[in-house]
Amino acid sequence: MLNYLIFFPLIAAFAVLILNRGGVKIFSVGVSLMILVLNGKIFIDYLDGVNFDFKLGSKILNLFNYHIGVDSIALILMLLSSLIIFLSFLFLKIEKRAMVCAIFFLEFAIMGLFSALNALLFYVFWEFSLLPLIYIIGVYGKDFRAGIKFFIYAFAGSILMLVAMIYLAYLNCTLLNIWTFDLEIWKNNVSAASFKEQLFLFAAFFVAFAIKSPLFPFHTWAPKVYANAPVLVSVMLVAFKMAPFGFLRFCLPLFPDASVYFTPLIAALCIVSVIYCALIAFRAKDLRELIAYSSISHIGIMILGIFSFNDLALSGSVFYMFAHGLVTAALFLMAQSLYERYKTTELNFYHSLASHAPSFAIFFSILVLASVSLPLTLSFVGEFLILLGVAKLNLLYSFLAGFVVILGAVYMLNLFRKIFFMQKEGEIAKFNLHLRETLALIPIVFLIFYLGIAPKIFLDPLQKDAKILLEIMNLRAVEQNTLDFLSKIGESNAK
Repeated sequence: MLNYLIFFPLIAAFAVLILNRGGVKIFSVGVSLMILVLNGKIFIDYLDGVNFDFKLGSKILNLFNYHIGVDSIALILMLLSSLIIFLSFLFLKIEKRAMVCAIFFLEFAIMGLFSALNALLFYVFWEFSLLPLIYIIGVYGKDFRAGIKFFIYAFAGSILMLVAMIYLAYLNCTLLNIWTFDLEIWKNNVSAASFKEQLFLFAAFFVAFAIKSPLFPFHTWAPKVYANAPVLVSVMLVAFKMAPFGFLRFCLPLFPDASVYFTPLIAALCIVSVIYCALIAFRAKDLRELIAYSSISHIGIMILGIFSFNDLALSGSVFYMFAHGLVTAALFLMAQSLYERYKTTELNFYHSLASHAPSFAIFFSILVLASVSLPLTLSFVGEFLILLGVAKLNLLYSFLAGFVVILGAVYMLNLFRKIFFMQKEGEIAKFNLHLRETLALIPIVFLIFYLGIAPKIFLDPLQKDAKILLEIMNLRAVEQNTLDFLSKIGESNAK
């Protein structure tokens, strides 16, 4: 069934090319809904104990084997991706076959990436995911140079990651006498990399994932892309948590000593990212720019939670990935809704939208409250668990990271006041949301409150898999300082 989920979007990508223009919208919405339902079925089966590990016996050139499998972390991020693609097709007026084909090809790459249990397979899907994004930016964006900048940054990080993968395969070969990129074998081979080798390998993976996240100071490509690319690219970039997932798939289990060693530096980068990008968001003059910097600010706390090495923060980070992807993608969609009507997203243009667009104001206000992590919304659950878990690592880190809540409330509520209630000279046209827009926003609002009130359906399996990840770190650690550190964090978590 997992193979169906991976290859169904690829089949859809080719099928859409033979459709006439009038059937593209119905086809894209219908097929993306089928993929979402299949994804949900797999998640429910996983909760019931079904194992989706699949491996082909044959190898290509005795190096590459097709090995896929999922845990709750991967499945929740896959569920987010398929949900956002379906809602984007429903919300936006996308009738170009080439663009729909590119999005389904992207969905194929994303589903494969989250499922890959072979490093080379992961890398292939990672690179495939670049192609449709760059195509959409280059063909439909305002400035093709944004796509070139995105490609240069992403490809540079990818080359570092590929070199690290090859070297790690070589280290395993010296011990096992076989070339393999199978992640399960790598995880079981405890003594493959020494402490110094871990440091260099970790750095290569970290830079690749930090660029794609994006995390300060590797974030400089993101504002240009968000500002010049079609809104669909912005939605996909914030929804597909490939890079944070990479930290969980590679950095923590394969390089536990290096992960602990670099924690102070990573924490510093995350905290600077949180505060610096929040301050820029406050000064932003464009709605899409504000949402973009807000997203980068929240990425910082997400990554900090990953490198807190306890099940609370780890499960909270993955939960917050889902929350952040859902809410921020919805904000970008609503920004596009304004652009379609007024042909601008400059904040100085807007005023009095509460009276001119009441239905828009209601949905936007809910998204703002979710973005600032109001209690009873799903963002609050994720941020609370992260900050609680970070406090077990270091109370100062938690205090500084907590500014994401304060600063986020400042710039988001200031935004809401300006565009919905501030009175200015000049009249703007009144409007109501289209039916397709309302139908897309209703499930988002439902999930915001349902998962905010009853997050157990995600948190229970996440905490179980987070504990397994931490056990792998303990088994693979080669430095006594790392073992003592992880043991101390574990004891703090047990209290």
